[in-house]
Amino acid sequence: MSINPSIPVVQGSRKTSLEFEGDALYLRRPHEDVRIPLAAIGQVRAEGRAVAVELTAPAGGVPVVHRIDGASEAGATMFAAAVNAALDGAPGRDTAADGSALVEARTRTLDRRERKARLVTWWSAGTTALVALLCVLIAVAGEPIGIAVFLPMGFAAAGSTVVAVVALSGWYREWRLMRHGITTFAAEVPDRPGMYLYTDPAGLIRQVSTWAGGMAVKVCYDPRDPGNVVLPRAALLRRGELALGLFFALSGLAVYGGMIAMTVSAFAGTLNLSEPA
Repeated sequence: MSINPSIPVVQGSRKTSLEFEGDALYLRRPHEDVRIPLAAIGQVRAEGRAVAVELTAPAGGVPVVHRIDGASEAGATMFAAAVNAALDGAPGRDTAADGSALVEARTRTLDRRERKARLVTWWSAGTTALVALLCVLIAVAGEPIGIAVFLPMGFAAAGSTVVAVVALSGWYREWRLMRHGITTFAAEVPDRPGMYLYTDPAGLIRQVSTWAGGMAVKVCYDPRDPGNVVLPRAALLRRGELALGLFFALSGLAVYGGMIAMTVSAFAGTLNLSEPA
């Protein structure tokens, strides 16, 4: 696939981008890649710091628009002009056809896993640093034996809070999408057990996999990012995950609180000893 070097890549907000490669535009969001063939595009508009890709639509129909915000105004203008100039020669382009039928979307789930792994890594590093700091402070306070107590306590608390972060972040994402997202049903693909398809507001057909079984499953997705989707679980499982996360969070914080109290007490004892009788 050839890359057209004369057309800039539009970099938008929230890690979105739009670029022209070969015979299509590629809209990349944190959770998905969308391929928009030139044959499906009616026009591209530069609207200040935004680029709107309007698809072709039958007479009387409302065209679907894919939009990217937060771009460079000069880059958006140049991009729109270059793509519009290339539309006339696009093979198979029919301005009276439904362009959304030609658009393809691929959901990327790896980014969410990477973000969760990054969150766990940073949280683990922060809690480890806190344990190290408390060990240093207890030693400076004249209680080096406290290090032998703080190390197992600290790492137990760190492990507890990591479990809490994982559980609570998963619970919150599902709760947010169920409360503020769009709920619909995904239909099972014939002869493909576990694979289900749903259609987003732009008319794109999206895939989700699960072992729930049945002819259809309920899904909830973010209307601003339809690739961000969850399959709602039973209320008992959601509440259990919330309770588990809160239990580990409170347990870890209680241990850290005890360690901080012991450190403060050790420093208070040192100051009392240093005062003249």
